[in-house]
Order: sequence, then structure tokens, then C-alpha cells
Amino acid sequence: MARPSYDDGDFGGGGTRMVMQPSLPRMPPALKALLIANAALFLVCFLLPEPAYDWVMNWLAIAPGTWRGLAPFVPLWQLLSYGFLHSVTNPSHILFNMLTLYMFGLMLEQELGARRFLILYFVAQVLGGVSYLVIALASGSSVPLLGASGGCFGVMVAAAALWPRRGAIMIIFPLTLRTLALIFVGLEVFSLLVILKGAPSDGVAHVTHLAGALYGYAAVRLGWIRWDPVRALNERRVTKAVEDAAADEQRMDQLLEKIHREGMASLSRSEREFLKRVSSRR
Repeated sequence: MARPSYDDGDFGGGGTRMVMQPSLPRMPPALKALLIANAALFLVCFLLPEPAYDWVMNWLAIAPGTWRGLAPFVPLWQLLSYGFLHSVTNPSHILFNMLTLYMFGLMLEQELGARRFLILYFVAQVLGGVSYLVIALASGSSVPLLGASGGCFGVMVAAAALWPRRGAIMIIFPLTLRTLALIFVGLEVFSLLVILKGAPSDGVAHVTHLAGALYGYAAVRLGWIRWDPVRALNERRVTKAVEDAAADEQRMDQLLEKIHREGMASLSRSEREFLKRVSSRR
């Protein structure tokens, strides 16, 4: 049975059209792990008594008051841990974040692989957290930040930048990914402007959302989305090994020529050890 893909073209080829059967795409491992982790921590936090929940908010959410109190030994781990926490009194918070992550993360992980997808997600999340924290510290706010929205906006906008004409359904309306992303980002900009004009805060970290969205767009346009540090490190190691092997061969040839001209006794101790080491590898 053919599984649906996210390619823009028609299915099939050579004059034969494949018949698609309704099914869900297989959940890729990184996305599956993120969804499980978020759901599990939501359940744990929901079941915690209030003192324990307050402790979690103080140490795992981005708590500007904790940063001020501990400076210069600030809790940097909060820039990652806050993205796994959601409001336990508003289940729509985690529901919409996880739906967004599923819809757009499914496309991205299939295209990029698990490692690159996670890098995109977590960098967007960290930058969203940093943006909020800078403003909170400058303004004197102590309101904690929690939620995966920064990473989710990064994933959504990255997918829209990669496949702007790909179709999506919003409620009952067919839209392109670009239009869908523009609607959500536009709403965030509008909400932020309303607050800046003096309206009461709506309790949403719009700056975090916009920072994640901006990184998602920049990552695609600047090619960062294809960067894989592990692969780059392995390639550098392979290149260095090849270069070292070539240098050893060249030195070996020089020493053999020296032996031919002056005899074995002309070699220094280090040259003898080098010959022994290289010979043992052959």
C-alpha cells in the first residue's frame, strides 16, 4: 500500500497512476519523541501538588526573577526546558502547539532527517526564549515563560518557506503553506502592536513566537536548515585522516630515499620510530 508523501507532483509515472489508500504517514522518531515528551510532562505537571508545580515553574520555565536572583550563575537550561512545559489550566495551549508541531514537523523531518529537524526546532525555541528574557529583564517583569510555541513557529515558517505553494486545509478553507504562515505571523504582529499601543497584556509571549518564526525563515533562506554539525565533524575527521595519510606517505618516501643514499644508520631516533609506526599500519 502506497503511503502519502508531501511531494508537490503527481503520484506514479510511466503512464501508470498509483491509487492512494487512506492512511497516516509513519511518525518519524524525533517528532514522536518531542510529542511524547511534551505530553508526558504536561500530565506530570497536571498531577503535581501546587508547591511542587511552583518549584517546576521557578526552575524549568524561563523565570526572569530566578535569573536576577542567581546572576551571574544563571539557569541556562531554562532556555530549553521551558519549551516542554505548558499551562495545566488551559489544555488548548499544548493541543494547538502539538498539532502545529505534528503537521509541519512531519514534513520537515521527512525532508531533513531527525538531527537537522531537531537543530531547527531547538534553535528557534532558544532564540524565542532569549528574546522574551531580554525584554523581561529590561522591563522588570517576573512573569515566567513556558510552551513550545517558539519552536513550533520556527518549524511552521520553515516549512512554508521551503514549500510555499504546497496546499493545506485551515478548518474548511484550502490555503497554501505560505498563506497559512502569513496569517499566523500577521496575527502575532498585530497582537504585539495592540499591546505596545497600551492594551492590557493577553498573557501570550508574542515576541517568542515572532523570534522563532524569524529564525525559521532565515534558516531556509540562508541555508542553515541543511547544516548538520555531526556530519560536518565526521567529514572534517575523514579529510584530516586522508591528509595525514598523504603526509605520512610523503615522509616515508623521503626517509626511504635517505636510507638508499646514506644507509639505515643515518636515521634519527624519531625517524626510526616513525618508520616503525607507519610499517605497523600496513
